[in-house]
Amino acid sequence: MFCQKSFLSVLASAGTGYACFFTIDVKPIDEFLQIWYDKRGNIIRGVKGSATLEEALTMKHMKQICLLLAVLACFFLPAAAFAEEAPVPAIQVQLNGETLQFSDAAPVNENGRVYVPFRAVFEALDAEVDYRAEDGLIMAEKEGTSVTFKVNESAVSVDNGTENEITIDAPPFIRDGRTYVPVRFAAQTFGLTVGWDSTLQTVVMLDKAALKEAARGQYTIMDSCMEYSKSFNEKPLQVDGDIQFDMQVANGSGEDARMIPVTGSMALDGISTVDTASMDMAVKLDLASLQTALEEAGSLTDEDKTVMEQLKAFDMQVIANLETGKVYMKSGMFALAGMDGTAWYMMDLNEMIAGAGMDLKALMEAAKGTSYEAYMMTMIDTLPVDDALSCAMLLQTVTQYQDSHFQKVGNNYVSSMKQEAAGMTTATSLTIKTNGSDVTGWQEAMSMYLGTAPLMTVKADQTGSKTTMTMTMNMEGMMTMNLSGTMNCTATSEQPLAAPPAGSVIMDMTADMMSEAA
Repeated sequence: MFCQKSFLSVLASAGTGYACFFTIDVKPIDEFLQIWYDKRGNIIRGVKGSATLEEALTMKHMKQICLLLAVLACFFLPAAAFAEEAPVPAIQVQLNGETLQFSDAAPVNENGRVYVPFRAVFEALDAEVDYRAEDGLIMAEKEGTSVTFKVNESAVSVDNGTENEITIDAPPFIRDGRTYVPVRFAAQTFGLTVGWDSTLQTVVMLDKAALKEAARGQYTIMDSCMEYSKSFNEKPLQVDGDIQFDMQVANGSGEDARMIPVTGSMALDGISTVDTASMDMAVKLDLASLQTALEEAGSLTDEDKTVMEQLKAFDMQVIANLETGKVYMKSGMFALAGMDGTAWYMMDLNEMIAGAGMDLKALMEAAKGTSYEAYMMTMIDTLPVDDALSCAMLLQTVTQYQDSHFQKVGNNYVSSMKQEAAGMTTATSLTIKTNGSDVTGWQEAMSMYLGTAPLMTVKADQTGSKTTMTMTMNMEGMMTMNLSGTMNCTATSEQPLAAPPAGSVIMDMTADMMSEAA
């Protein structure tokens, strides 16, 4: 789903009231560019249906290019999308964000049902387990609830004060000396929420009651951040910003590769409130080296020259309304892709994340509340059980921002965490700046490594009314990028636009974006 994993990761910190720097998944424009890595940690780059940069940058790809630039401009801080190109993975089981390890027998899929070795899963759920081999009875008990299975039989006894017999369509069985039970029923018996990530072949189990209990009373430091943030959100803010970037993109591969520089800037001018922002953006791109490379390759047509000339400088208007969940974009640049350069193009974020079980409105309401704990409780209630990676990322946030994970460093509080998955290591940190008992600012940082090679770093810092950010990417032999930006905020009596003016032509591109991401 478009933007799902990265958008959800941003929601996790939205409750602080910070200016949210949206990291986005570029899968919607994967006909233009695909970046991925394999299980060995080798990065592979390819343009779908094309072999070189000049073949990718032709008129037939202009719609994808325009959409990419629009989304990057809208969400301000881009991050590459990584999708593993590998055989279908073995079945995994994830409990509260952690992958369970099965030492001597792996989960299996039988007739569309995932089965797991009974002792491993029940013990992971902190249940007491007993097995009577002579009559094939499997028994587990936890906090007053007991369940009894019988091998090769569909009748299951569940006793939680009242004994009930339930018929299931996935009876336990024995294979290679190991007894397997259906994981969904086993987990749901003890009150867990269970989902299935078909992409990663992962059963996702959440003990929401236990997660909430562990989180209660653990967010006093983040509550102070919310109070600090509210001081900025009480009135509309005039936002002025500037972003500079320089990148080098490989044209060709191997010994024939040539790194082509592209530099640019984006000036921002707009008004923002706690849930609405309207921005005017002026984008400038230096495409001289790229144009020279295309001319040398003999692939630059007169039409392409006209397009590139217009891409060197263009404006864009963006309206983001988190209350309605809709983002609107307007730019004459869209006409280059055969779109309407005078219309507003709309993306409905509610619809985009609804498939993950997330409720944008509920999260935003909780984020505007008085308690960070209440926001985290809402987060736990809406964790996406059909997306193992997003679920694990959000659970990391639930844990990382608890008081027990902050350390006092001088006048500041610092919380750091590291996560490893599929050869990728991600390290994140949040620093809360204080003066006595008062919060004076914050700093967030994230670094990604593929094996031991640094891949990307992102850092954002707010002190008073000034916010700065930097990002670097280093995909050796393919692309490097450095980005830096500054935003200044001052109180204003003006209000941002919440939607395009009455009578505007509005084109809904939500379905297109989601279908291209499918």
